[in-house]
Amino acid sequence: MGLLDWLVGGSKNEANGQSSGCSSCPSAGECVSAHGSINEMYKVTQQKGISTVFDRYKAQQPQCQFGMQGICCQLCSHGPCRISPKAPMGICGATADTIVARNFLRLELHGVAAYAHHLEEVAKTIKATAEGKTPYKIQDEVKLREIAGAIGLDTTKDTNALAIDLANSVLNELRKGTEEPLALVETFAPATRKEVWKKLGVIPGGVHSEIRDGLTKSMTNITSDPIDLLLTAVRLAIATGYMGLVGTITLQDILLGTPGISESEADLGVIDPDTVNIVAHGHVPLVATAVLDAIKDPELQKLAKGAGAKGIKLYGSMCTGEELMQRGNTNGGYGGQLGNWINQEFMIATGAVDLVMMDMNCSIPGIKAVADKFHTKLVSVSHILRMAGVENMDYTPEKVAQQAKELVKKAIETYKLRGKEVHIPQNKSKAIAGFSVESILGALGGSLDPLLDAVKAGSIKGIVAVVGCTNNRNGHDTRGIELTKELIKRDILVINSGCMSSATQFAGLMKPEAAELAGDGLKGICKALGIPPALNFGSCVDIGRIGVAVTAIANALGVDPSQLPVAASAPEYLEQKAIADGVFAVAFGLLTHIGPVPPVTGSALVTKVLTEDIETLTGGKVLVEEDPVKAAEAIEAHIIKKRQGLGI
Repeated sequence: MGLLDWLVGGSKNEANGQSSGCSSCPSAGECVSAHGSINEMYKVTQQKGISTVFDRYKAQQPQCQFGMQGICCQLCSHGPCRISPKAPMGICGATADTIVARNFLRLELHGVAAYAHHLEEVAKTIKATAEGKTPYKIQDEVKLREIAGAIGLDTTKDTNALAIDLANSVLNELRKGTEEPLALVETFAPATRKEVWKKLGVIPGGVHSEIRDGLTKSMTNITSDPIDLLLTAVRLAIATGYMGLVGTITLQDILLGTPGISESEADLGVIDPDTVNIVAHGHVPLVATAVLDAIKDPELQKLAKGAGAKGIKLYGSMCTGEELMQRGNTNGGYGGQLGNWINQEFMIATGAVDLVMMDMNCSIPGIKAVADKFHTKLVSVSHILRMAGVENMDYTPEKVAQQAKELVKKAIETYKLRGKEVHIPQNKSKAIAGFSVESILGALGGSLDPLLDAVKAGSIKGIVAVVGCTNNRNGHDTRGIELTKELIKRDILVINSGCMSSATQFAGLMKPEAAELAGDGLKGICKALGIPPALNFGSCVDIGRIGVAVTAIANALGVDPSQLPVAASAPEYLEQKAIADGVFAVAFGLLTHIGPVPPVTGSALVTKVLTEDIETLTGGKVLVEEDPVKAAEAIEAHIIKKRQGLGI
């Protein structure tokens, strides 16, 4: 169902949270997930009387239609106000158009702030590292000098001095005024995009200042013009795209190394019942990287064996795990990827997880309730994450080496408390990771020409980024996996990042053998290169890496990104960061498919702007289609149209 159809036809809640993608269940109604391992663990939690995300979702039905349409406002003490035919304006006089646009902007602002926090933490870590205060080392000096030179820094300086200059420059970019254009936008955005954005007046300045202005605008009775509020959302998204996404991945590559193609494993079956098991859960890989070094310490290994374990392993969960996998941390204690955010309660319910260190983003309150049923210890390693009854060990760059050792020791002590009831599903799948512009160029002999030739010849019709979160409303990972399968069988190469990477890893779509599921053209390319038809670009922040890839392709062809046979999709988007990502894709000129229906349908104006009018301004627009087959058909039609426009 399209967004306008939804608006005209009424928004019945079609949320059953059920999946049809699990081959382990005799009928769709018995599945809560696309994955056999999660369905198996859900039965375990039910038998133990443990409430999980699936149970709580059912308990919330039916959900508030005013909230689902974005027409509820609770910004002042007169409210909450709800827009209806009986009351078409709020008490202050705000219309549905104003309320929906304002709520949409406020959602996005949370996402922008989270990305800015991540970037600032990485920049400060690079600075402390260059000053010799951390256990990290600058891993990619070439990229450091390349980026530093591009923004006008003195590249004749030694590595550490240059790294400090770059970190200071990024921190300054975060904090400068809105009237000062962001250097990363000026330097790295395609000239054609900058021209479009300048005409719209949406070239952003300092991210913190943009957040300040956006929050102020979206207060009660300040900005009521819905078009201005939506343009503010575009401006914030561009700031996010070039700072929170491109800026963050660039600094993380400099500090931790640029991804290189490697092989790993994913799904709950990778858990080793005989080792001390630590899970790195979240979005920021800094503490996890330090723990990987710490578990190699002979003293800690001795302690683990003294406790009865055969060793120590670190597993990834959500984006932190994807970051580890992307950088080839497949030996020396890295055990594999345990999944996306919905998996967190179920990995603990195996009874084999001893400690979960939670960094920024997506540690749900329910994780504590499940951990309390088992021996698992939770530790927050971020000063912005607080949970009642959970120990805090806030990441400090200068102390992280010692903090990592303390975390390992805590895990060993907790291992001693592990019960005998361990239930680990056998499901696991090989996954190829480490794709980036650099690694793809390496695989292609240093040039994008072989990829572009395949696109021109039609062996690859186009490229689609299937990214973002997962949710209950769409059925855990079901629609993302089904859409990916539909696209690859149409000879469309898929790039995954974020929670969708875990989805396709579990489904076996990130191993070379999955080429058999692709159309003949894509299958031939995958087999020739030994790659899967769905490429892992990493975490949600690595959506920026996809933007870099699209820019490189556009530059190679001498066209604007909006002219390319490419598209973006967040088929199971969840939260505020996804809003910022989606608006950035639209601002970048891309058709952007999303599901479920976002909370904007209460405003015909906002709906029309996002799905139609904005295309005349940026070249991109939003496509909402819940059915993955119909979504794939619409995306393929868009790609064919773009191919025709390029004469290929």
